[in-house]
Amino acid sequence: MYDVLQVAAALAIASICWYVFPRLISSRSIGSLISDDYHPMVVSAGRWLIVLVAVIVVMRVFGFSAGEVLASLSAFALVAAVAFFAYWSVLSNGLCSLLLYLFQPFRIGDWIEMRENENNIVAAGKVTGINLIYVSLSYSDAEGVDNEYQIPTNLMFQRTIRVVRGEDTKSLGRHYVEHHGQQPAARPAPKGSDAATR
Repeated sequence: MYDVLQVAAALAIASICWYVFPRLISSRSIGSLISDDYHPMVVSAGRWLIVLVAVIVVMRVFGFSAGEVLASLSAFALVAAVAFFAYWSVLSNGLCSLLLYLFQPFRIGDWIEMRENENNIVAAGKVTGINLIYVSLSYSDAEGVDNEYQIPTNLMFQRTIRVVRGEDTKSLGRHYVEHHGQQPAARPAPKGSDAATR
């Protein structure tokens, strides 16, 4: 019963601090010392610190040793880092795709070469498609076999791109609309028409 009261008290104090901390930072006495640009960052960091302290206190109440608490927090931090990296990777590719749609450095049907330097070609092929994650390239090898592979769009901004304009090309935006846009619904035939009475 005593442990339950301790946990309840810790959670209540953490909730109060979570609510009061942003207002404390925004007060005249403290807010004047912090630039407006850094205010959201300070609030976010303070709230995460409150959560961290509350978790440590609760785990200590239930009898976990300092080493077990540290190991648990380390595992949580590792999972959070992996999740953040995966989320940021997808977000980065999506943003780079939007920039490609906006600036159109190449078009569907163009031949492009991704280069590390003047003599080192990382990837090359004809642009056949694009979505919010990757650009599709196709090429024929020495045996005449067609190959296709996908390049994450964020790599397009990390390498030098050489573009050879194709003859029959179309814009990236038009390609996306044709393959991912909604097709207009067919209108029903009027009731009095021949199509409706057949």
